[in-house]
Amino acid sequence: MMNPFKKNMGQLIILVFLMFYLNPVKAIQGKVLENQYDLVIAGATFSGMAAAINAAKYGHSVVIVEEYPIIGGLMTGGLSFTDFISYEALGGTFKDYMKRVEKYYLDKYGKRSKQFKDCHGGIHAEPHVTLQIFKEMLDEFPNIKVLVNHRLHSALMDKPENGTKVIKAAVCTDLESNTSVILNGKIFIDATYEGDLAAYAGAEYRIGRESRREYGEPFAGKLFFDKGKILVGSSGEGDHRVQAYNFRLIMTNDPKNQTKIERPKGYVREDYLPISDVLKQGKVSQVFIEKSRDGIFRSQMLPNNKADVNDIKNAPVRMTMLGENYEYPDGDWETRKKIIQRHKEHILGMVYFIQNDSSVPKKYKNEAKGWGLAKDEFIDTNNFPPRLYIREARRIMGEYVFTQNDVNTIGNSLIVALKEDAIAIGDYALNCHGVSPGSLYPSIAEGDFNFIPPPFQIPFGVIKPKGFSNLLVSVAVSASHVGFSGLRLEPTWTALGQATGLTAHLALEKDISISKVDVKEVQDLLHQNKAKTAYVSDIDGDSPYFEAAQFLGVRGFLHDVYLMKENEMPGTETYKSIRGTQYAYAFPFHELEPNEPLELQLAEKWMERLDSTKLRNEMEVYLEENPLTRGAFLLKIYDTIKSQEL
Repeated sequence: MMNPFKKNMGQLIILVFLMFYLNPVKAIQGKVLENQYDLVIAGATFSGMAAAINAAKYGHSVVIVEEYPIIGGLMTGGLSFTDFISYEALGGTFKDYMKRVEKYYLDKYGKRSKQFKDCHGGIHAEPHVTLQIFKEMLDEFPNIKVLVNHRLHSALMDKPENGTKVIKAAVCTDLESNTSVILNGKIFIDATYEGDLAAYAGAEYRIGRESRREYGEPFAGKLFFDKGKILVGSSGEGDHRVQAYNFRLIMTNDPKNQTKIERPKGYVREDYLPISDVLKQGKVSQVFIEKSRDGIFRSQMLPNNKADVNDIKNAPVRMTMLGENYEYPDGDWETRKKIIQRHKEHILGMVYFIQNDSSVPKKYKNEAKGWGLAKDEFIDTNNFPPRLYIREARRIMGEYVFTQNDVNTIGNSLIVALKEDAIAIGDYALNCHGVSPGSLYPSIAEGDFNFIPPPFQIPFGVIKPKGFSNLLVSVAVSASHVGFSGLRLEPTWTALGQATGLTAHLALEKDISISKVDVKEVQDLLHQNKAKTAYVSDIDGDSPYFEAAQFLGVRGFLHDVYLMKENEMPGTETYKSIRGTQYAYAFPFHELEPNEPLELQLAEKWMERLDSTKLRNEMEVYLEENPLTRGAFLLKIYDTIKSQEL
């Protein structure tokens, strides 16, 4: 695909010529002199901040450049009810954030408070609380500099090294002073939702849907999907369409903390009249609803009687604007601004109509009037969230492309195939809110699908763009449209951000290109920092077995444990909700059970995985003399391997 930013390449070449040839002193010794960093990160998403924190803790100088006035991306911009399935999948920097959130609500409101309960172990926080915690996390590292209100507009390239591209600097505009800032760096990370830095640097990327033929993905291309089945009319043809966007409103039913939604500029009543027909037909049980899909707005509750209000997949009335975002990923800033404004006007007009229009039945109107924007959130933007929920934009093609096939299970088991180069795990559905209005099936959005696989590993290659020596990507990662739908969650993006930060650290420490960084060294650092590369449902970061389980988990030792019960798996219920929430108890058949006696069959499998005869013999002798539990033997193997490495 042609890089659209090349249309500005002529202007960029002239700019660089003027800077470096006509006025070299100003270009080198002016404002840019202080902007030399070890690591330059585009995007103050939580993924970008996780990358910064994990590089900065090893002493590297880091700058994060962010277009918006506040840090945090979607997590401070409306998306507060965070998507994942089981708590056992969360670790590392994201788990650190959760602990801080939980402590905040504990300290402020007490252990028996509703606020403490509603934070669900630190996974749900009001946006202003998340912003405060993010600032505190960054403030712990004085070697991290954050530039907000700075918009990227190009990348300066250095001479290629061994046929690979090298980024020299990221160029951005200070939106307050309207001046250019050049950020020189050794390593660059693109943590934007759009993949802008990588695109400016000339990286290969995809937008839209692959055909079913390209990767053999059942959910690829044109699709009609309902109740677990692919319906007639699903051709599987690829196109340029991307998953629908919407704002995540923060609303409240507390009258003391409400801002009433007024009639928005550009409001056209006729656009919303079809909603009245749907309501009169009884297809909607209530306007704001927490669980079922026969509502209009998904109101997922947060502390202090607030709700993260989101779109409901295949609801009778949709909050998203299906088909209105196709030009966003590759659009210039003016194009994106118009799309963002259109989405804002749409949702404000929609709420205003339901709350006020004479055609809306009183039952629904009165219910809707009980809600308003939370007046203590997003104060600088009239209580409206500053970020549009970009579910998918560009996908930067890397050394590995994550697809639907990467969540396929082994045989008849509930275990996904091993990825020895895993740098993170995912635990969520392959999930798309649709790409266009339904045509064959009026109640089903075209392109919608939802499928919950077992927890899966994410390989190193998805964060390494093809053909670059000093660029990593942590959000717009390398995946197909279907594969990306299972990666597009803030906990997963944050885990990938942590991995990019540690990869950058190793490249800087050793003065090598990204391609030469050893994934095993990345994994070791991840494990030391309590990040997870293998899903082990009963071993968390505070366990004495954690590093051993993670280290040997990417080497297949845990698969040996799980697959011993393969004949018990068919027909097993895999999703068991926790207290009626969308979150579930740990996925079955993924436990180590470290205190269980070590079975001979398992001991033999583990010893077969050892690299050397000497090591196997040593373990056999040790086992004969010391009857062990699973955990103790796993720890012994780990300690022996690590001591030999030293």
